[in-house]
Amino acid sequence: MLDEGTLRRLYLEEQRSIRDIATLLGVPTRTVYDALIRYRIPHRAASFRTTPAGAAGQSLDEASLRRWYLEEARSIREIAELAQVSTRAVYEALIRYGIPRRTVGQRRTAEFAFGDTDKAIDEATLRRLYEEQRQSILAIASALACSPSRIRSALVRWGITRRRRGRPGGAATEEP
Repeated sequence: MLDEGTLRRLYLEEQRSIRDIATLLGVPTRTVYDALIRYRIPHRAASFRTTPAGAAGQSLDEASLRRWYLEEARSIREIAELAQVSTRAVYEALIRYGIPRRTVGQRRTAEFAFGDTDKAIDEATLRRLYEEQRQSILAIASALACSPSRIRSALVRWGITRRRRGRPGGAATEEP
C-alpha cells in the first residue's frame, strides 16, 4: 500500500510522473494510478510539467543562457545537456529572461554549422574539396568531424551541383 503523504509529495509537490513514481517505489504504474484515485489526488493535465519554483533558475543563469543560445547559437537540446536540465527548463528560462527564440528556419552561421571553429568550412573551401579535388561527401564529413547530411545541406545552400553516385567514368556518370 502506498502512503498518501509520500504520494502527494511526489506527485503534487515534486510533480513527478506516475511512471517515475512507480519506478522510484518499485511498484507497477497501475498501483500508483489506483492510489491517486483512492486518495482523491487530482490528476494533472497531460502537458508539459511545470518546474518546481527555483529548480531551473539555479542551474541556468541569464548570462550563460544568452552566451550559449545567442552568441554560440547552440540548440535548446545542447543547452539542456550542458546545464543538466530538461529542454522544458531551457524553454522556460528563455521566456523568464526575455531571450527571443530563433525561428524554425533560421540557420546557424557557417562557423557553427560544422562544429569547431578551427574546422569550419566556407563555400570556397567546400567547392575546392568537392569540385576540384573531387572528394566524396563522406570524406569531407570525416575530415570535418560532422555528419554527411551537413555537407549535403551546405552543398545545396551554396548551390554546388552534386555529382551522381558511383565511380567517375563508370555507368553512373553521364557521357559527353
